Amino acid sequence: MAESETPLTPPESDGDSDEDSDVSDETQEPRLMPDELGALFVNFYSFLTSLHYDKSHLKIPPPTGWSQITPEHCGHFKSDYAIEVIRHLPYFDSTCTEYVHYKSKLLDLTAFTLDDFEKHKNYHQDWEFWSSEGEQMDPSDVVCIAVGHESFSRELWLNVKDCEIFEDFHAGDMLDAVPVEEFFDDLKERYQSLKLIPGKRRITIEAENVPERDGRITEEEVTDQTEEWGTDLDIQYVRQIYRDHGWPGSFDLQTASEAIDKWLEPLGGGSEGGPRGLV
Repeated sequence: MAESETPLTPPESDGDSDEDSDVSDETQEPRLMPDELGALFVNFYSFLTSLHYDKSHLKIPPPTGWSQITPEHCGHFKSDYAIEVIRHLPYFDSTCTEYVHYKSKLLDLTAFTLDDFEKHKNYHQDWEFWSSEGEQMDPSDVVCIAVGHESFSRELWLNVKDCEIFEDFHAGDMLDAVPVEEFFDDLKERYQSLKLIPGKRRITIEAENVPERDGRITEEEVTDQTEEWGTDLDIQYVRQIYRDHGWPGSFDLQTASEAIDKWLEPLGGGSEGGPRGLV
């Protein structure tokens, strides 16, 4: 993981005070209790089921948390408090194929074996995390909730004490920590405005810089293009199809996906990809 170009760094310690320690005080009180934090996740994950996630894949924890998730079951890969938080989080089933962000999939920690937890711990053991207050976090209090693949995909990490989320660009920089509530509200807004465009069995498109189009777009306009697929007009046409199918409040994923597939199929036929570079 590449470090940020301007990492938040705490003041240098003079060695005379515990308050100047580089690592956050392990005794700090968490900002939210595990069940309160879990409720925020349930709210956001339920929102995702109104868009492109299958509601049947959403697993809500019982009031006392997932009984099988214990420090021993997890190989003590995180602090006991972090594991208590994990017990109270919802998850999408490990068979779920949808993306929560660009090339980023949510983890189902209820499906992890002891070996999975050990591999996960070893892979990330040298990473550093800094809170929004500029404090270096104890990595045992930071839990991965989504993994990415390939350059600039997203990995999402939860700081269980400050209740903040770190968004890491794979092979890039880590963004500043953001409170969970703000992070989820921002993702909701980007989904609702289709600045983030999910798709059935398709990688989420980042369209932050694609402007809105005035007026209707015809299929002829988009199919007559000769540029490689992914132009502003292509993205605007996807937005139009989604909104025609009830996005975001009453979205019909199945029929919208069928309309997208019908349009894109001629562009991606054959082993070498389609005429506009769509594979």
